[in-house]
Amino acid sequence: MKILTKLRVSKMPDSEEQELNCKIVAGIVSIKSVDDFLSVLREIAQKYAVTIQAMDAELIAGEEHIKSAVKKAIRAVEKRKSITSDLSLEILLYAAGKRQIERALTMGVTEGDKKVAIVIVDVTSKKDLGEVAEEVKRKTGIVDAPIQDWELELELEDNEHKKEKLKKFFAISEEELNAVGEKKLKILVLERVALLDVLK
Repeated sequence: MKILTKLRVSKMPDSEEQELNCKIVAGIVSIKSVDDFLSVLREIAQKYAVTIQAMDAELIAGEEHIKSAVKKAIRAVEKRKSITSDLSLEILLYAAGKRQIERALTMGVTEGDKKVAIVIVDVTSKKDLGEVAEEVKRKTGIVDAPIQDWELELELEDNEHKKEKLKKFFAISEEELNAVGEKKLKILVLERVALLDVLK
């Protein structure tokens, strides 16, 4: 997976209460060429001066997972504690809970009919990201599937496929899961996102 856009971050107030201006476009899309798909997103990002990152939704534990990664990535860049100077890549590192870029990139999109989550982030102003999201949908051909619906999948007892993918990717042991309960898998994923600050 390639970096989508260069960092565009102006100094924001150093506050936990800073409002996050991001929008998530989630759905199913047919990707014939990863390079072409990312090129479309890169052009949109440059046009609107925003940051865009695309991820494999099968490895996302819900909306909170993405927003937590975005917040922590922005904070790391602002405090000059980031692993990379590129915000889109930093978001991916936090979402994956991994400090090695090569390993984090495996959370990126791949060819085929895929469930994807595309996050659009604006840190320089109060842009209305609705127009950007609509252009992303139009130019990628993504078919909307609310990320909230996918989050509910984690609570279904028969959805072992996604649970197993998350457990393997985030190295979550059966002992950890038994300690908190099957329905709290998302909490363990969020812990991995938070742990990246400690691992730096």
